[in-house]
Amino acid sequence: MSDAIQDKGAPGRTERAAKPAGERQLIMKNLFVGHDRFETATAAVERFHMPVNGGVPDFGSLFVLAGDPRTGKSYALKRYARGYPADLTGTEGIVRRVAYVDLPVGCNKGGFITAVAGVLNAGDVTRMKVDALFGNVLNALVKQKVQLLILDEVQEAFTTARPGALKDCQGLVRKILNLGTLNVAAAGLVETYRIMAADPQLEGRGGLPYHIMLPYSWDSDGERDLFRLLCAEIDGRLPFSTKSALGSKWYAARLYWVSDGIIGRLKDFVYKAGCRALNDGAERVQVGHFADAWDEIRPIGMTFNPFRDDIDQAPTRVAQAAKPTLQPKDPTQDAFVK
Repeated sequence: MSDAIQDKGAPGRTERAAKPAGERQLIMKNLFVGHDRFETATAAVERFHMPVNGGVPDFGSLFVLAGDPRTGKSYALKRYARGYPADLTGTEGIVRRVAYVDLPVGCNKGGFITAVAGVLNAGDVTRMKVDALFGNVLNALVKQKVQLLILDEVQEAFTTARPGALKDCQGLVRKILNLGTLNVAAAGLVETYRIMAADPQLEGRGGLPYHIMLPYSWDSDGERDLFRLLCAEIDGRLPFSTKSALGSKWYAARLYWVSDGIIGRLKDFVYKAGCRALNDGAERVQVGHFADAWDEIRPIGMTFNPFRDDIDQAPTRVAQAAKPTLQPKDPTQDAFVK
């Protein structure tokens, strides 16, 4: 990948840079890039939902989208669900082909049923017993013609730390799959997948296909190029009149170090630096903005700052950093950062 990334977004960028500060802030906060991890995860969910192009939805199987926090699992699933909005115009009631459910913290049987019932408008747990409400949920899944039920944050329910809740929620998922009318996609941590795989009754529902959303790596040229491309795409969508060269080797190496290659952390960090640039009235996000943003979130006891210090001297994220130096340069100004 060349350091000289062709700039194709000048007209849109000029328009974005001219917007009021609040709008520019929201552009950064809501910034979306269809990176390769997102695309492959979406394709995996789509194959599970509709395994044959032009065919019919699959049913009776459980799928797991697993990965570390902030790797983009929830974002991918929410965007997929938004591609199938509820049809409120049917003569026989609401048709909800894809239903997205965010399970609550410390989810137990009641929390699981209440969360699904809330999405389906299937009843109120304060007015019904839990088992009766689950009966409403099963009826609503069939009546609303749900093809894919997405359960996010399943580690809140599928945890060995609360065996009673785990057993109950496993049973609820099996009952839903037993309807024979829909598939269930569950998103959570990798450990959650292992818990599901250890249950022969869940594993037996379709063999438990899965997709792992991995952070970017810095261990190969291909992975580094993908991460640099992601940084360049983010740079091209920022609401500033001039790009910051975030896809350059210099910037990408430092952005990787502070984010561990995790898309959610990368976006949050660029947002923090971008807010500082907005406050300064800058034409672009500068090295100093990134340096100040890292000072705000760096671990206690760490003095190393990759935007001021030599990246070759970077410590592990839990170690005490070496004494700062003035080696790094601002690649767009060719000046040392003091």
